[in-house]
Amino acid sequence: MNFNSIDWNFITTRLSQHASSEIARNYLANLSPYSTIEQAQESQTHIQFAQGMLNKGVRPQMGSLDLFESWFQRLVKGAVLKTLELRDVKNFCNEILYLGSSLENNVSPWSKKIRASLMDAEPALSAIDHLISPDGEIRTDASEVLFTLFAEKKQKALQISNMLDQLVKMHQMEPLLQDRYVTNREGRWVLPIKSGMQHSFDGIIHATSQTKQTVFMEPNEIVPLNNRLREIDDLIETEVNRLLRQLSDYLANFKNQWQESKQALVDADICLSKAQLSIELEAHVCRFSQDKISLHNLRHPVLVLKKEKVIANSVSLKKDQRILLLSGPNAGGKTVLLKSIGLAAHMARCGLPICASSDAEVPFFKNFHVIVGDAQNVDLHLSTFAAHLNALKDASTAKSFDSLLLIDEICGSTDPEEGSALARSFIETFAVNEVFAVITSHLGPLKLGWDKDSSVLNGSLESNIITGVPTYKFVAGVPGQSLAIQTAKRVGVNSKLIERAIELLSPQSRLHRQTLDEAHLLKERLMQTQKELDKELSQTKSLKNNYQNMVDKFKEERKNWLEKSIKKAEKKIDDLIAQTKAAQAFERHEKLGQLKKDLPEIVSYSEARAKGLPVSVEEFNEKFPAGTNVYIQSLGRSGLIQSSPNASGEVSVLSQSMRLNVHWKHISLPLQQKTALVTSKSFTPSYLMDSEPILDLRGKRVDEAIQELEVSLDEAILKQTPRLKIIHGHGTEALKRAIRTHLSRSPQIKAWKAGVTEGGGDGVTWVEFL
Repeated sequence: MNFNSIDWNFITTRLSQHASSEIARNYLANLSPYSTIEQAQESQTHIQFAQGMLNKGVRPQMGSLDLFESWFQRLVKGAVLKTLELRDVKNFCNEILYLGSSLENNVSPWSKKIRASLMDAEPALSAIDHLISPDGEIRTDASEVLFTLFAEKKQKALQISNMLDQLVKMHQMEPLLQDRYVTNREGRWVLPIKSGMQHSFDGIIHATSQTKQTVFMEPNEIVPLNNRLREIDDLIETEVNRLLRQLSDYLANFKNQWQESKQALVDADICLSKAQLSIELEAHVCRFSQDKISLHNLRHPVLVLKKEKVIANSVSLKKDQRILLLSGPNAGGKTVLLKSIGLAAHMARCGLPICASSDAEVPFFKNFHVIVGDAQNVDLHLSTFAAHLNALKDASTAKSFDSLLLIDEICGSTDPEEGSALARSFIETFAVNEVFAVITSHLGPLKLGWDKDSSVLNGSLESNIITGVPTYKFVAGVPGQSLAIQTAKRVGVNSKLIERAIELLSPQSRLHRQTLDEAHLLKERLMQTQKELDKELSQTKSLKNNYQNMVDKFKEERKNWLEKSIKKAEKKIDDLIAQTKAAQAFERHEKLGQLKKDLPEIVSYSEARAKGLPVSVEEFNEKFPAGTNVYIQSLGRSGLIQSSPNASGEVSVLSQSMRLNVHWKHISLPLQQKTALVTSKSFTPSYLMDSEPILDLRGKRVDEAIQELEVSLDEAILKQTPRLKIIHGHGTEALKRAIRTHLSRSPQIKAWKAGVTEGGGDGVTWVEFL
């Protein structure tokens, strides 16, 4: 069946243009229907999932498929692949990996089916990359042997180059040389010697210039090096061939995986091409019915592809009205509508979405009869009408609901009276055979006389009855006029000719014309009313949608407000809980402090004496004068006394660059000194440590460095660290002087000294603690 008469070739051409491989293009250019409904439905479902990928801007390419057979067949035969072929294999592997990663987040059955057929291309790709560089050359480090040979070749070539450069620059060579350069002939490095002077130069002639003015000679001094260079080239070639053979044998192990992956790439390319066309057409998946055609917002796909203005129509045929008889003026859109219906039905059985709304339904037609255009055949001595009748004869044998007939201008190219009789007879046969059919005709007698049980539905394409200008809107149930006289007026035929034609009409024809005019006027009024109702319905739907959007927006805003309120309330509760816990902790601390204060004086006095602490302000001033390093018990860190206790008993203490007011009773000796009071004099800090602490103050400002230094000194004392290494560098020496001045004033420090030359020199200061 030739479907090109309904513009199917435009669809397949566009489909094939979307494919990225030649094998997919050929398949799509000759796309044929599926044999079962299930296959067509599965295809449409896969296309929907592929559209999801395309809508994200992802379209994997499969161009490597075009070269697949060339290298794959050589692998199957056990041949050694060349570097160019390996590059093709590498491209194929990359496309496998990219397709797999593109489908990774797509959980559809189509995606799973494709990914299940894709091989793991990483090992093969890694093996190729190990041997072939990105520019397609053999890698010099592909093997240890190859690396050594290339290194030696480079060394020998450099030796030869240096020796030849020295020769070229020698003064005594000037009369012999044709020019001061070094070149290569037959893989040997040579010098250009003037013709006739070769006897004055010790070397071997390898070539002569076309002008015979220059001979290219290899100096005797570099002959052994050139010989070795040739040997190295032969060894490199042998090693490269070995590696290529090894890689080819390895790749040949994946024969089955290569084939499966190739088919997966082809299937994906075909499906993605179909999905691209569907997006371009704004097509939708249809449902398959048993005995009805329901196509809403039907458009001709070729007109959509050409980006022309398309009038969408809705057509419905059912079990008791299966034959649509279209009539109306020439160029009114009858054939376009017929082709649109035919293309929708054919695209559906080919598993493609169709140019209609998403609620479209068509039977899965197994038999198509397309009778469109001139079927004249000179070889068979068939006239246009005879060929037409021959096609109608074949169509009359089709039976059941899975057959669709598309007949343009049935019996139109013969005597109208006889043609109408033949056409009616064929249509009655089609009705008896229970087939679906879309038929166009200009035959007047054929438009009338169909009863309700005839299975025939009259239809027409709307036109302005006065001007004859078509609107291309389909009207069901009303036959259309051919409007020959109005068309003649529209194209500018002489008015006298038109008036004479009207006079020549028979009384019956004039009456028939007048009746049809009245019917069309009534039809136009009904259509206008329908348009107004449609407009009101559209406005109502729009208002409904707006209201629904407002409701949805309110619900969303309410949900967000509730979530924010709940989070705010939860945070407030958490803050209150935290505050309550803090208050309880402070309350417990205050109670403990009060309890300590309430202890009998003698207990406090005895404990203080036992710990070697002052028991009065006078004793405190005596033991802790300004500048004394102390330990602040309430804060758990060290500090430096700055003043005597005031009237409230508070002492000013400098700790970690902060000046604090602390009660004198909360101040004690530094930890190390306290330890000395209660431990034996023989205690010495351990120096057996894996590593000593380091404080790096390079790049710090003086105030920042002093603050960090105090913290580190406190930590070192608490951990009983014997030594601390301070790195400050040299710079302007301001930082170094400030650090050492601070260390000199600290009573916690036993001594400090600059680092030795091997350990950082004067840019390092070592600190030893008491």
